Amino acid sequence: MKILFLFPLLLISCKQPSPEIIIPKKYKIGESFDFKVTGLETNEEYELVARKTDNFDREWLSKATFKADDFGQINLSNSTPIKGTYEKKDLYGLFWSMTMTEELGDDWTAPEPIDFSTINFSLVRTMDTLGSVSTRQYTIPQGIETETLNDQIVAKIMRPSNYEQPLPAIILLGGSGGGLSWASRMGALLADEGYATMALAYFNEEKLPKNLAQIPLEYIENAINELIRKNYIDENRIGILGYSKGAELALLMASRNSEIKCIAAIAPGSAVFQGFKPPKFPVLSSWSLNGEDLEFVPNAYDKRFFETYDGMYLWYRTLSQHDKVEKASIPVENIHGDILLVSGVKDKIWPSTYMSEQIISRLNIAKFENNYEHIALPFAGHGIAEPPGHPTTSLSSRLGGTAYGNAKAREVVWESLKNFFNRSLNTNKEAL
Repeated sequence: MKILFLFPLLLISCKQPSPEIIIPKKYKIGESFDFKVTGLETNEEYELVARKTDNFDREWLSKATFKADDFGQINLSNSTPIKGTYEKKDLYGLFWSMTMTEELGDDWTAPEPIDFSTINFSLVRTMDTLGSVSTRQYTIPQGIETETLNDQIVAKIMRPSNYEQPLPAIILLGGSGGGLSWASRMGALLADEGYATMALAYFNEEKLPKNLAQIPLEYIENAINELIRKNYIDENRIGILGYSKGAELALLMASRNSEIKCIAAIAPGSAVFQGFKPPKFPVLSSWSLNGEDLEFVPNAYDKRFFETYDGMYLWYRTLSQHDKVEKASIPVENIHGDILLVSGVKDKIWPSTYMSEQIISRLNIAKFENNYEHIALPFAGHGIAEPPGHPTTSLSSRLGGTAYGNAKAREVVWESLKNFFNRSLNTNKEAL
């Protein structure tokens, strides 16, 4: 006799999980992170909408529609939008493609990056919001010690809060806007990478010249010496980073000071040029030494410029003064270390790619013995000296390049800077 054992059939419920937007609650601008949406119906379309408010209380918005994959997920690193404010797979796409929701005229004020921004992401399907989450994007990293100098020298010195050995140092020089804004932001981010950094103002701050004209090189020398005297600085590992006119100044200082062991110049000039002193714009050098103007290239104004105010026309006309350019060219062959040049081919402020190639040519002729490189970014303009993560949609009309080109250029610039200083200053972040 056979005995049959009948086992009940267990029915397992396969309930669809709820949609979830996965992104860190906070992150440092420029760093990679996981950003995805899970719990979706496979192969169905969903829209992600990003919003933030800038320091002028204006709303910025971006959006992109995706199709969920076979696992019911959207991974922002490798998912191509079906439609939206950007077109290609891009982790930072929803960040850089933000535009203001209100129409403004040509004279609107660009937002100033602040210590952190809160960005809200919403998941939408057929007009229904399925969920939302916020992340805090830090422009100034947490855990950085800052010393402010505001006497003979106007600067901020930043360093990691924990370190076990003398630190390599980087001096940062911003461009024709003056002040400390750009240098402070970049200085804080580089300090978080394991450096002591000095964000140095050289005009347009209290106690400093108002205009970018006849800036004494002695002031920069004194600032470098002040930094080197700090007991936590390794005086044998000093670098310098400059942007735009600050890159012109950085190249000039590196060619004169053997303490500087490497230089990175973003959108640089190749010579000493005329200063900027409105409203009458006297013919003065940007820089001085011992109370005298350094040899400089004067602006080649003509009738056409005053009819069109075409800045690039003026710059190429100025650079066509070959004898004056030769006399005022920065002697980059005297630099005592590695050189990194980065430029945007579509730069609308000045021809930084052309001038970078002039610098490279001079180094080639001199058979420069240290490492040197020029990275020319084909679809980028002048606004490339920030880490990826800020909107780039407002840069093209003023500074050149495309929104996508500038966004991708910022990724290249940030990684190139980190690699360059790590290699040239032998940074050991593990020791922090």
